[in-house]
Amino acid sequence: MTGINLFSQKIGKWAASLRSLFASPDVANLSRNLPAVIRSRLPAVAGAAAQTGRTLEPAVSRMGLGAKTFLLFVILPTFVMWLYALLWETRGYSVELRLTVRAAPEQKVAAMGDSSTMSSLISKFSGGSKSTTQDTYIVLNYLKSRAMIADIGGRAYFESIYSGDDVDYFSRLRRGANIEDLQKYWAKHITASVESMSGILTVQVDAYSPESALRLSNDLVRLSEALVNQITLRGRKDALKRADQEVSVSSQRLADAREKLLQFRNANLLIDPTSKAASISEVIGKLTLEKIDLEAELSTFTGALSPDSPSERIQRAKLATINKQIAEARAKLTSEKASDALSAQIAGYERLKLEEQFAQTLYQIAQTSYQKARQELEKQVLYLVVVVKPTLPEAPATPKVFVSTVLLFCELAVLWAICMLIGAAFSDQMI
Repeated sequence: MTGINLFSQKIGKWAASLRSLFASPDVANLSRNLPAVIRSRLPAVAGAAAQTGRTLEPAVSRMGLGAKTFLLFVILPTFVMWLYALLWETRGYSVELRLTVRAAPEQKVAAMGDSSTMSSLISKFSGGSKSTTQDTYIVLNYLKSRAMIADIGGRAYFESIYSGDDVDYFSRLRRGANIEDLQKYWAKHITASVESMSGILTVQVDAYSPESALRLSNDLVRLSEALVNQITLRGRKDALKRADQEVSVSSQRLADAREKLLQFRNANLLIDPTSKAASISEVIGKLTLEKIDLEAELSTFTGALSPDSPSERIQRAKLATINKQIAEARAKLTSEKASDALSAQIAGYERLKLEEQFAQTLYQIAQTSYQKARQELEKQVLYLVVVVKPTLPEAPATPKVFVSTVLLFCELAVLWAICMLIGAAFSDQMI
C-alpha cells in the first residue's frame, strides 16, 4: 500500500521530466530517424504528458488498491506501448508473392517393339513424376530453413537488411547473432502457407524498407527455382547411372553368349548345325528315292532273271550301298551313343542361340532405357511458376498502432483481472 502511494506521488515528477527527456541529446539523435511531422510534435507530446501527470497526481493518491494496480500494470504499459508504436517503432513493409510447382508434360515416344515389358523396364529406369503439391511443401519448408539462410548469403545478408541504423532497437537484428537466433528472427518475418486444393504457395516477406522487401522476395524466388531444379536432378542422375550399369551388364552378357557360340562352332567345325541337318536330310531323301527305284527294278527282274545273274547282283550291291549310306546319314542326324550326332549339336546350338537372342534383347532394352534416361536428365521435369510476382510496396504494413494498443490493453486487463481474483480468494481464506 505504501509502495503504491509512493508510486502515485512520483507519477507527476516522471511526467514533468518527460519534456526534458525528449530534449536530451540521446533522444534527439534517436528521433532524427522519425518522420518530420512526428519530430515536430514531440515537444507537444511531452508537454501534454507532463500536464496530464500533474492533473492525475491528486486523483491517483485518492485511488484504491485495485485502481492503482490497474493504472500501474495495465494503463501505464499500454501508454508506453502506444508511445513506442506511434513515435519510435520502425515502419515495416510487406511483399506478397505466390508460387506453385508444375510438372512438365510427358512426351510419349514409341520404343522398339512397343511392348509392355519394354515400357515397364523403361519406366523403372527413368522413374515417375511426383506430386507437385508435395514439391510445393518442400519449397515451403526450404524457405524457412537454415539451408535457405546459408544459400541466400547467411548472416551478412540478413544484417544488411535488418541490422541497419534506421531500424529501432527492439525490431533490429542483433549483429553477430548465431544461426539459431537468426533462424528465429527470420521466422518472424516470413509467413508461408499452401492452398491444398490449388497447390499455390503464398509467401509474405517483411522488411523495414520497400527496396529491401522487394530484393528479399526476388532472391527467394530465385532460390526456390534453383531448389525445384535440384529436386528431381538426383533421381534423374541415379536413373541414368542405373541405365548405364544395365547397358554394361547386358553388353557383357551378350559378348559372353556370342563367345560361347563361337567356341561351339569352332569345336564342331560348322557354322549352323541346323543347315547341315537340312542338307543331310536332303541327301537321305535322295538316297531313299534311289532305294525305291532299285527295289522296284529288283522286283521286276525277280521273275525274268536268275538270282545269280550279273545284273541282279549289281542291283543288289547298289541297294546295299544305298542302305548303308542312308544308315550312316541317319546316324549322323540322331544317335544315342555318338556325342557328335547332329541332334545333340542342334540342342546345344539352339540353347546357345537362345541365350544370345535373349542377351541381345536385354541389350537393346538397356540401350533404349539409357537413351530415355539421358533425355530425362537433359530436360527440365519440374517448373516453378510465379503466379503473383513480387512488387514494390508503397505503404507500410506495420505498426498497426490502434490494433496493437487495444490488443495489449485487453491482454493486460485480463491478466490483471485474474490476478485480482486470485488475490481476493487468498484474502478470503486468510480471514
